Amino acid sequence: MLKKGTLVAFFMSVVRNLLILSTAIALAVAVLVAPTVHAPMPSQVPSTTPQYFTCEEIIPGVSGSNPSHVIVWLRLSNVTTPNGLDYLLSQMYYNPASPYFHSFITPSQFASWYSPPSSVVSYITSLASQYGLTVLYTFPMLIEASGNASAVDGFLTALQSAPSSIQQWILAGECIPIGYFYVSSRVSMYKPQYEMLYLNTTNVNAVLSTNVTVINGVPLQIRYRQAEIWLPKGLEFIYDELPLFKGYTYTGYTGKGVTIAIVDAFGDFAGAYEATFNSSYVPSKYASVACNDLETFSKYFGLPYSPTQCNVIYPTGVPVLTPQDISTAAGWAWETALDIEYAHTMAPGANILLVVSPTSGDDLFVDIEYVIAHHLANFISLSWASPEDAYYIPPPSYNLLYAYDEIFMQAAVEGIGVFAAAGDWGAFDLFVSPIEPSVWYPASDPWVTGVGGTTLKGVISSVMTSRVEYAWDWNSHYMWGSGGGYSFTFPETPGQALVHIVYERTYVYEPDLDINFYTVGHRGVPDIAADADPFTGVLIVLNGVIPPYLIGGTSLATPLSAGMTMTIQSYLGKSYVIGDLAPNLYLLYYYEYPQFYAWGSAYPTQQFLTGIPGFMFPTLGGENGLYWVIQGMWNPVDGLGQINTYGLAQALSGFPQSTMISQIQIG
Repeated sequence: MLKKGTLVAFFMSVVRNLLILSTAIALAVAVLVAPTVHAPMPSQVPSTTPQYFTCEEIIPGVSGSNPSHVIVWLRLSNVTTPNGLDYLLSQMYYNPASPYFHSFITPSQFASWYSPPSSVVSYITSLASQYGLTVLYTFPMLIEASGNASAVDGFLTALQSAPSSIQQWILAGECIPIGYFYVSSRVSMYKPQYEMLYLNTTNVNAVLSTNVTVINGVPLQIRYRQAEIWLPKGLEFIYDELPLFKGYTYTGYTGKGVTIAIVDAFGDFAGAYEATFNSSYVPSKYASVACNDLETFSKYFGLPYSPTQCNVIYPTGVPVLTPQDISTAAGWAWETALDIEYAHTMAPGANILLVVSPTSGDDLFVDIEYVIAHHLANFISLSWASPEDAYYIPPPSYNLLYAYDEIFMQAAVEGIGVFAAAGDWGAFDLFVSPIEPSVWYPASDPWVTGVGGTTLKGVISSVMTSRVEYAWDWNSHYMWGSGGGYSFTFPETPGQALVHIVYERTYVYEPDLDINFYTVGHRGVPDIAADADPFTGVLIVLNGVIPPYLIGGTSLATPLSAGMTMTIQSYLGKSYVIGDLAPNLYLLYYYEYPQFYAWGSAYPTQQFLTGIPGFMFPTLGGENGLYWVIQGMWNPVDGLGQINTYGLAQALSGFPQSTMISQIQIG
């Protein structure tokens, strides 16, 4: 049997303990027999009082000389006003008859129309300078500065005494100490969403040469004991990309001319593999090897690659590797390798911009905003998350969610599509006691396409191919499964309202929040899904080698989905800019449901070279510990299903003209 692998991320040990196993049983009972409680529901609007978090609050006892960042989160202007940002976004994405439909604006237009008053920015930057801080960035919704912890805390304390004319524009202010990754409950930290299984061998080459499915000389998958290992060309095959690629010649539409920004903490650095299994080892200096690993991966698995396709930037600073953070940093290296290698798998002609944060805190969001404000990418992939309920457990920090949402609104209005992992712990937050249901952010944001997970099964021969995707089911032994559920914070999106998403449980008991959460009308998560089960997982290259681990999680599903969308965008060219994918799918589901799904489970193998009709592959069953799959409908396990690259490309190439015709016919 496959043995449970060494899990490189430091937090995973928390998930696997006996306390969680016992509380999982308790929660299952609690959900079904929820007591009547009278605690207030989580707010669906930000607090009018800014929420502040000093360095001392984040890390008690932190040295005053410790290098730190500070972020002040601001409220955008003209969001809910008539013809404001909310209105423009609804016209861009949900009204095919509007002249604004998929007609996006520039970063300078966004800053001009929606930034808070310049007097607010001037006040905050001047105050920061008074405390000896260096202002790094002023973006429409945030200001970031750097200095030592003492200066940051002095600044944040003084800011709390600012005039009301300034305070009314502030959502939150927070310190981010550099080099520490123990964070108190005051502010959430973001966790990679991948899982690993040890292959029980040190001879990976033997695995790669045994029980391999080969069609026309191309290796597609490996059957190894209980697992199906999907090779890169097998994933391209099974998700119907070859008709666009023109087969494995890669002379067709492969993502060329499209750029994806992959935002991760720490990145893939030299020494990460050794540090994974030797926590006392700290590399003497930080050196990125991400693009080197991508090149090795491409050569090993026969994918096209040019060194000009891969670049790395550090908008908020180069990571500092310390004994306190090396275990966390090493875990993020695995995440980074997985992200860039499987985005490249599904769009081997696209450009990859790896954006590396020095912390796994909110520097990640500053890095995202840097990409958006400079329009450096067409799509952004985020394979990390934090449980939404954590922002409501006292002391509350939920204003941060509304601050982050402003970044994703800017991405959407500029036509930049963002994908985010829905989580690997089923419908739950496993990091509280007792555990409780929660979706994970940023997949729960209404302007992000949330990506859940499936178990991808394929039986491929030269004549026929069977492809079946079930949900990546909740597994109480491994404590994993596709994330999904309903957001505390955000209402259902206009697209979800249009298709009347189901609310499988009207009330869900939340023991830590002490509420019966009324789910109806709330944003459903995820929107789509892709392969995530480690037992149908993949191999990566890390520090120049293929580790003997099978990798899965929604960290795999997310770059797979983003990569497929990049390939589709290259096919569409400039005639139709996809932007945020999810609204496109809800419109297609509403207007063209009969063609929406590829219902077959078996096809002539040749058809994977010519194209399978249907925009999405349906999830055929399964559950995530609290919710269940409904075939042919959105559900809080796998959303609308999985992308059929060829079929969705055909649908969007005629969009919205086909929609307008159907409206006329209906009328």
